[in-house]
Amino acid sequence: MDQRKIGGFIAVLRNEKGMTQAELGDRIGVTNKTISRWENGNYMPDISVIPMLCAELGISANELLYAERLMDSEFKEKADGHLMETLNHIKNFKHEKSCIDFLTGAGTGIVLSCMYSPYSTKRTIVLFIGVVMIAFGWYKKAKYDKKIFQYLGDGKDD
Repeated sequence: MDQRKIGGFIAVLRNEKGMTQAELGDRIGVTNKTISRWENGNYMPDISVIPMLCAELGISANELLYAERLMDSEFKEKADGHLMETLNHIKNFKHEKSCIDFLTGAGTGIVLSCMYSPYSTKRTIVLFIGVVMIAFGWYKKAKYDKKIFQYLGDGKDD
């Protein structure tokens, strides 16, 4: 999905309908600032407003996500392609989440188990490894969250 292309497509369709950003925003329950951010490619429409946005612009959700009008002959092909792309993203997100859970969970387990072991150099090294695993898990989680929000759009309505 290309945010800028989708934003430009929204602007073209809105202008074809003779609506201002404020009018479109009023019809779907967002501010004109939000419409402007979509059209500039800074944000994606929140999933909750996509059905209303598509209805107002007279397009399907697939046409919005591909940022082009689709003929009936290519509609199924594009819809299938979009579905496969989405499923691949979900698969990758699940894998990343599993890695994050492993790092933070195993790191926590290591740290907790070291708390009850006698003081030694080995304990210090293992404790350090546990803390590094937790920190790396948190770092990966922050990047993961950012990626999820970018993929879904952050839904801000300021």
